[in-house]
Amino acid sequence: MEWYKTVYQNDKKDGKRILNLKEEFTEFGSIKENSNYDNSGELIQNDVYEYDENDFLQKIISTNKRTQNSYVMAVYHDTINKTSKRKVVVNDSVNHEVIVFYNDKDYVIKQIAIEQNDTTIVEHKYKFNEADKLVLERQNDIESNKPIVTNKYSYDENGNLIHSSYKTEWIELITEKKWENERISKQTEYTISADSIKHLDQVTEFDGLYNQINSKIYENSELNRELKYEYEFDKNGNWIKREVSMKEHYAKSKEFKPIYLETRKITYWK
Repeated sequence: MEWYKTVYQNDKKDGKRILNLKEEFTEFGSIKENSNYDNSGELIQNDVYEYDENDFLQKIISTNKRTQNSYVMAVYHDTINKTSKRKVVVNDSVNHEVIVFYNDKDYVIKQIAIEQNDTTIVEHKYKFNEADKLVLERQNDIESNKPIVTNKYSYDENGNLIHSSYKTEWIELITEKKWENERISKQTEYTISADSIKHLDQVTEFDGLYNQINSKIYENSELNRELKYEYEFDKNGNWIKREVSMKEHYAKSKEFKPIYLETRKITYWK
């Protein structure tokens, strides 16, 4: 898939079509290669993914053209002992290693990170509801026995996720989802930071295929700007054109103005 963006320079929608992203996938739907480009179309970073015969990730090879850094992450899977090991090499020097342990349900139960002779051990604990849905995850630092990350989840009567929170010592990110016909129709995001106040950040509405159709962005819980998305789809139901218009509420704007056009060239496996 190739992803292009045209930023409109005037009301006539003049602008240069620039390549932003290029992605390749395996026949199984896993990412194979990813290339990101800047606003002028120059390559920033290229990532290549390698898999074993079971479609388990084995290696990621990344090259950043701007910093001239190379990054290789090798992944070793031990399905018998339910562990995986990730070794990261930056510019031919080992940067850090992570050993991950799993339970019988393939949930992470412990991670050991080793970086420059400094070892950090994190333990994962879980709580499930009567329907065996995950409702609580805590990641605790073994040395201090203090939570590093706490994730909470709640569901509707159909088992759909309607509320989630990600909390650290400094910040909490909250997401609420509304469902219609077993699909997400609306998502609302909040932040609780140092002031302990729940700030509204963004409200996004989706169509039946989970494409964004409207997004309201807030600053300090006040509506700042609003984006509207209009699509053109291919025969497989994937969008190939998306025009984005913006209404500047902070400037008391009364109408949406087109600001850019995104196009995607999608090639399918046969």
